[in-house]
Amino acid sequence: MKQFLFIILLIPFLLTAQTVTEGQPTLIYSLPKTEFVVHATVEKITETPGQFYQYSERYLATSDVITSKRTYYRLKSLDVIPSILPDKERTFTIIPKKRSLASLITVTEEGILCGINTHPIQINKEKKIVRKEADRGEQSAQKLLPLSEEYMLAGSEVKMAEGVAKQIYSIRENRADLLAGDVEYVPTDGASMKTMIEQMNQQEEVLTKLFVGTTTVEELTQEMTYTPTKAVKDEVAFRFSEFQGLVPADDLSGSPYYISISFEPVKAVADEKKKKAKEEVFSIIPVLADVILDDGEKVFFQKEITIPQLGILMPIPLETMNKYSRAFVSPETGRLLSVEQGEKK
Repeated sequence: MKQFLFIILLIPFLLTAQTVTEGQPTLIYSLPKTEFVVHATVEKITETPGQFYQYSERYLATSDVITSKRTYYRLKSLDVIPSILPDKERTFTIIPKKRSLASLITVTEEGILCGINTHPIQINKEKKIVRKEADRGEQSAQKLLPLSEEYMLAGSEVKMAEGVAKQIYSIRENRADLLAGDVEYVPTDGASMKTMIEQMNQQEEVLTKLFVGTTTVEELTQEMTYTPTKAVKDEVAFRFSEFQGLVPADDLSGSPYYISISFEPVKAVADEKKKKAKEEVFSIIPVLADVILDDGEKVFFQKEITIPQLGILMPIPLETMNKYSRAFVSPETGRLLSVEQGEKK
C-alpha cells in the first residue's frame, strides 16, 4: 500500500549560510519566498490648545475647547501587498562543470532563479504608494489682530483675550449687516459677495481657534511586514496603537489584528528507488493560500495568494535536456513553467 507523505526535499547544507571558496568559480541561485507588506492608511491627528483657551467660556460662552496638546492615530484602511524576495533557506551553490546544464542557470538581479539557458527576466514589483497630506496653509492670527493701543499695551493676557473676542463679534456683526444689505457698499455680483463672506468666515475661524484650539489631520501610510512560514488561524500579525499607529505584534499597547492562512499542502509520494541525480537545479511546487486579515469583527483583506516557501522543492528534469534546451522558471513563484527541447541548427 502506497503511503502519501508531506515531504520537503531539502538538503541539510542549504539551511546554513552559503560559503564559497575564494578564486573558485561558483554559481549561486535562490528560490523565491513571499512576504506580506501590510499597508495601513492612517490619520495622524494633532490637537493644540489655543492661546486663550482659559477664557473661552467667559468671552465666547463655550467650554468645548482643547485644553492640552495631544497626538493620536486613527486607522482608515488596510491592504496587503505580496512582496517577492530571495529565500535564504532555499539558496543553492553550484560549482560549474564542463558541459553542465546547471552552469547555464539565469537569475534576476536579486539572485532568484528564472530559468536554464534563458535570458534573465525581472520581477514585476508593485509600487508602494505612500500618501502624505500636507497641513493646509492657514492665515496667521497675528495678521488679524489690529488691536487698539489699549489692548496691545495692557500686558495682560486677559485683556488680549477680551480684545480678540470683541474682534470676533465685530466680524459677525459686519457679516450679518452685509447679508442684510445694511451697509454702504453691497457687491453687485454674487461672486464678489461670496468672496467677501468667505474671507470673513476665514478670519473668524482663525481668531476663534485662539480660544477653542486647532486640530490638524495628516494622512500617511504606515507599513508592517509579515512573513508566512506555516498555516495559521487568527495569529496576531500586528497591533494598532492610538498613540503610535502600527506596532509589532508583541507591543501590547495596541489592539490586535489577526491573520489566517489556510491551504492544501502539496502531496508527494516518496520514491525510494530513485537514484540521486549527479546534478540538480530545483524549482518549487508552490501553494495557493487563502489569506484573511481581520480585527476579530471586521475583515479588512481576503485574497488567494501564491506562497512558494510553503510548497515543496522539485528538481528540474535536466536528464531530459541538452545544451540547446531551455527551462523557464517563474521568479515570483519558483514554479517550473516549461521545458523547451532545442535542436542543433
